[in-house]
Amino acid sequence: MKLSVQVRSSPFYVVGETIKLLEELNAFYEYDIILFDVLGDVVCGGFATPLNYAHYCIIITDNGFDSLFAANRISASVREKSNTHPLRLAGLVGNRTSERDLIDKYVESCPMPVLEVLPLVEDIRISRVKGKTLFEMAEYQENLNYVFIPREIPDRELFSLPSDFYLNVNLENPEKVMLEEQNVPSLGFTAI
Repeated sequence: MKLSVQVRSSPFYVVGETIKLLEELNAFYEYDIILFDVLGDVVCGGFATPLNYAHYCIIITDNGFDSLFAANRISASVREKSNTHPLRLAGLVGNRTSERDLIDKYVESCPMPVLEVLPLVEDIRISRVKGKTLFEMAEYQENLNYVFIPREIPDRELFSLPSDFYLNVNLENPEKVMLEEQNVPSLGFTAI
């Protein structure tokens, strides 16, 4: 079961109150995954508090100096907290960027896995300006043909996916075998 919490306000008070609410709801024990989205530019340590409850941290950044500065602060917090908590840095995701030169320089100086670099998609910015989702825009704009609602997999086919996987396991790289059999390109994520 997953729970997603987004904290989009800078004051530490809001982060602290959110942590209290999650504790009251027993969320840290009821859910396997909690996504806690905190702005990295919180200078009062608001991003550090959720790390007390985390096992892994994924840093989302763009190719700009300010984002990488915040990523460096978060990385330092993870390093410090890992001394007393079961916390590890899973890696970095480059978000909405057409270039990655500064990201590459940063991970060269501060080694960490780059899990993925997501491209800058102008259609997303336009959809925000129009106040519509990409799905709504795709209904009347032919150039958004890459936006689609996934098909439903019939039950028999769904159940054959795991059985085919387990019957044809390659112990060296089972994910690769499964993706090759389905002709699915790997997204570049590393299993943790």
